[in-house]
Amino acid sequence: MLEAVMAALTGRQGPQGKPAADRRFAIRINVNIEAELVDQGRRHCTVMLTNLSITGCRFETDHPLRMHAPVTLTIDGVAPIHGEIVWAEGHLFGCHFVEALSPTICNRIIRTLRERQERR
Repeated sequence: MLEAVMAALTGRQGPQGKPAADRRFAIRINVNIEAELVDQGRRHCTVMLTNLSITGCRFETDHPLRMHAPVTLTIDGVAPIHGEIVWAEGHLFGCHFVEALSPTICNRIIRTLRERQERR
């Protein structure tokens, strides 16, 4: 299963001039992972990641966030991930990571997700 998830995370680039979903560098996988978010180094809140790729994520939160705001996401067992808010629609936000996630980081996130599911 881990190989299938990694293959999905490292998809290929789409054609230019298409909608954002068609231009994505990496395929996104649906997840349900709680994370901590720090907005511009000040405000802390809990968010729910709803999809993830090596280049970004979508998350849900009730806290208002500004477009292009720098944010830091923290997931259990993973070093802080720095990104920028690139879109917002209601309580859903898109975050582009400053640096693409390495396979090692992706594996840790997947492991964290599995451990949480096993605890239930």
